[in-house]
Amino acid sequence: MSNWLQQIQSVLTKKGGEGKSGGLSDMLAPGALGGLAGLLVASKSTRKLLTKYGGKALLVGGGAAAGAVLWNKYKQRVRETHQDEPGFGQLQTPVDQRAERLVTALVFAAKSDGHIDDSERAAIEQNIHQAGYGVQAEALIQQAMNRPLDPHWLAADVKNEEEALELYFLSCAAIDVDHFMERSYLSALGDALKIPQDVREGIQRDIESEKAA
Repeated sequence: MSNWLQQIQSVLTKKGGEGKSGGLSDMLAPGALGGLAGLLVASKSTRKLLTKYGGKALLVGGGAAAGAVLWNKYKQRVRETHQDEPGFGQLQTPVDQRAERLVTALVFAAKSDGHIDDSERAAIEQNIHQAGYGVQAEALIQQAMNRPLDPHWLAADVKNEEEALELYFLSCAAIDVDHFMERSYLSALGDALKIPQDVREGIQRDIESEKAA
């Protein structure tokens, strides 16, 4: 596992004891994202990518596809695009809010093609409840399902280049871009996060290579 993924894992892994608390911290347990992806994402290749390292960390896509040197290059490029924003890169989002953002991003990615109908939604909600993520996590997922896709809102509270990249990388990993609505959503998210085009293309190549592997 690359160094940057280890750092993110240390931030996002479950705090406290081993038992389920019924709170959002249950979503941060190793493997939680992989399990959630299996309930939300239709594409088999995408599910495999998101679950490949699902026993290790909440954020899994980047660790599978990008090494530390490349990731640091991506961070530098994103930092340059935000250099006119006072305070960017000097703050961090609190851990629970960061987790909420990533879980919401996964839900947004799952519905970015507009194809989750009422029956699919009911099945997702039932499966999530049966998975036992807890009341707070279920409420967060329900809220994300109800919210209109809004990449600018999702990106609004990003505090630094690490958070920008993890949000964009996870969204790319969760989407098989085969529909114009998915492409439009990822493009708008990349614009909102000020991800340079060369970084976007590099991330997409990394993910496609990992899926092919």
